[in-house]
Formats: sequence, structure tokens, C-alpha cells
Amino acid sequence: MQPAPTLRALESIPDHATVAACFGTPTTAGDRTVIPVAEVYYGFGFGWGSGSDAQTTSEGGGAGGGGGVRTRGVAVVELSPDGVRVIPIRDYTSIALAALTFASAATLIVARTLVKLRGG
Repeated sequence: MQPAPTLRALESIPDHATVAACFGTPTTAGDRTVIPVAEVYYGFGFGWGSGSDAQTTSEGGGAGGGGGVRTRGVAVVELSPDGVRVIPIRDYTSIALAALTFASAATLIVARTLVKLRGG
């Protein structure tokens, strides 16, 4: 029995999960070389099921799957005559969203506590 095309596609994941997926092509300018560094996430899920309907005595089944890949730059490695330096890339959008989420949760907790103290 031959595996489904989706399962065959999963076989190639280890081929793509290499150092090249995290470290970009080095770029040289003068006596400095810069190497971009990224995080790479792979995620996949599959499921299937079957069942029957007692009223119509019919049987059914189904299957599904999905996956995704996420990459994001995390740093730049700079090689120069002065030495090696790692320069982190700060994701200000994620920091702002985390702060907003924290502030919203704190506001909700304070509001619920005040309502309970008032006897509501």
C-alpha cells in the first residue's frame, strides 16, 4: 500500500530542517561579515474518524490534516576584526501585544474584584 501524498510530503521535513533554515547567507562588506539568524517552527496535525448513525444505519468517516511553518529573525552575527558580536532583533510588536494582554487581564481582574467587594 502506497502512503498518501500528504504523508509522503512529511517525509521531506528532515531534509528542510537544516542549519540553512536558521542561518541565512553570510554577507560581507569590507572587513565585516554579517550572518542573519532565524527561528524556524514546523507544526503538523492529522486526524480521522468514523461512525454510524443508529437511526439510518449509515456509516461515515473522514480524515483531515494541516500544517504550517513560521520563521522569524532573531539576531544578526557580526564578524569583524574587533571580534564576534551577536546583535538581537527585538520584536516590538510582540512586546506591545504582551503588554496589552497583561494590561487587559489586570483590568479585568481588578474590575471583577471591585464588583465582588461591592456585593454584586
